[in-house]
Amino acid sequence: MNRPNPNEAFPNPNLPRLCFIKNVVKNPRIIIGDYTYYDDVDGADQFEKHVTHFYDFIGDKLIIGKFCAIAKGVEFVMNCQREYYSTKRFYLQSSFRFI
Repeated sequence: MNRPNPNEAFPNPNLPRLCFIKNVVKNPRIIIGDYTYYDDVDGADQFEKHVTHFYDFIGDKLIIGKFCAIAKGVEFVMNCQREYYSTKRFYLQSSFRFI
């Protein structure tokens, strides 16, 4: 059985919207496991643009494990914005009972 090479940025040349992002991320504080891919028709190799509020002087890291799938439109909000989004999460959870 043929498997995609996790060290290639685009495992299927006929599908440029899909990218193994560990091979295109340049920031050493973003650590991504093998076979984790990002799917975006606007440029799968532009994943780092979706990591916001990620300042060098704080020194934290974004670590994403192996075999993860990240869809278009996902934003990773780091650092000072964390409190706002954790508060927002409570509103989202309370709305699930209406679904």
